[in-house]
Amino acid sequence: MAKSKGRPADNDRLSGANQEMLLSSSDPEAKQLYELAIRVKQLAPWQWMEETDVFGVANPETGELGFVSIMGSVGEYEAVAVYLGAEGLYDFIDFQADESATSQRLIEMHHLQVEFSDREYLEKEDRNQIKQLGLKFKGPKAWPMFRSYRPGYLPWFVNRAEAAVLIQALSQVLDVGPRLRDDPNPIQPVGRVEPGGYWVRAARQDGTELIWEDQVWSIRRPKRESPAVMVDSDLLALLKDTPRSDCDLEVDLLLLPGAIAESGQRPLALYVLMVVDSNSGLILSAGPMTAEKSLPDMHAGIPNALLDTLLQNQVKPHALLMRSEFLRGLLRNLTQSLNVELRHADELPGIDEAAAFMLESMFGGKL
Repeated sequence: MAKSKGRPADNDRLSGANQEMLLSSSDPEAKQLYELAIRVKQLAPWQWMEETDVFGVANPETGELGFVSIMGSVGEYEAVAVYLGAEGLYDFIDFQADESATSQRLIEMHHLQVEFSDREYLEKEDRNQIKQLGLKFKGPKAWPMFRSYRPGYLPWFVNRAEAAVLIQALSQVLDVGPRLRDDPNPIQPVGRVEPGGYWVRAARQDGTELIWEDQVWSIRRPKRESPAVMVDSDLLALLKDTPRSDCDLEVDLLLLPGAIAESGQRPLALYVLMVVDSNSGLILSAGPMTAEKSLPDMHAGIPNALLDTLLQNQVKPHALLMRSEFLRGLLRNLTQSLNVELRHADELPGIDEAAAFMLESMFGGKL
């Protein structure tokens, strides 16, 4: 996670535009959350569970769903992720199915994580919280770190409501994990136990006690509204009159390691729309973008941002080369209007070289 300035002090826990209350060591959820994380670490379910061994957990009070995924079977990253709602489940399914998906896509999915990290990767607030709770950890991948992921933002500390979701999820990992180890029950692909049915842990009230049960729920793919892409007709007309250039351009939307954040607020992720001449390596544009309104709004602005770049450089290329299917979808209507070929490319050497140069110049080459 990229560091940003303005982390909240323990006595100043307000964050974000809606002034959400972040989890504090004085909250009862904090102690419970760390205790459960310690037990999950000792269980080490990633030794026999795959990332796609997903199961749902229904909130006993609201019925809201979280889908739990165990990461760490390859040994590099030990974590428990909770993807939120039907949208989170299908985001995860699509992520697993997309061979070109990168870690940038994961950051843009609404979910929560408990990562077991080295001490050096913790923020000051994490270490203070652990100290105030009287806990001690030692060694690699031993330190629990709780993070909230929201589209358009960098990972941030969890609030009390998110901590409650994690508490339920970790409690069910401690139930489900040993059962899958001792009596494997395949739940692939991605939690499906029968056609259209997904494994969900749900609770019923028995007096004062909650009784958790295995259930199969039908979970429909939610309808998604495509970004409202509006191409500037005046810019489009000007570019149509521009002579065809003898070049192909590489185009990509990159997530930078920096952030935009005010004191105590969730940091906005910093993107760059990069356009590079594939023959010369010349950078035509590296314009910064943020999802200050929303990620779909930012995406909707990409065609006009590209149009502006082409006009400023007086370039109407033969083809645009992209490795992102999503980006190609955003720009398909624009390229058809300009009679510009839109091509998939597994590798974008011009983009990669330009991005490496930018990282070296701005951040010392560190991601």
